Amino acid sequence: MRDEYRAFSALGAEIVVVTRHGRDRMREYWEKERLPFVGVADPEGKITSRFAQQWKLLGLGRMPAQFVLDCRGEITLVHYSESMADILPNEAVLEAVRSASLSGGCPEAEARADSR
Repeated sequence: MRDEYRAFSALGAEIVVVTRHGRDRMREYWEKERLPFVGVADPEGKITSRFAQQWKLLGLGRMPAQFVLDCRGEITLVHYSESMADILPNEAVLEAVRSASLSGGCPEAEARADSR
């Protein structure tokens, strides 16, 4: 997602990654990798539990989960991964963002679409 961050930003989307690591470890990783999006430390798992993120002992812990929310905060796409490699391609997520923005009555998205 880092490599296509500008494509997400152009749609008015914000990428937020929630990690079970502590704040210091997360901040160190974010700086090292130069990640341009928001990272949220959730070491106690309060956020990941609310979104029913799966835990698989043989899968090395928490499985990735992807969500797209529209401008009203409603979830329009959910993908719970079966493995660490089971992540939706960026283009599929971008398409979900486009659909959510335009169908959600988001004034900013509608203005961007009109200017094209």
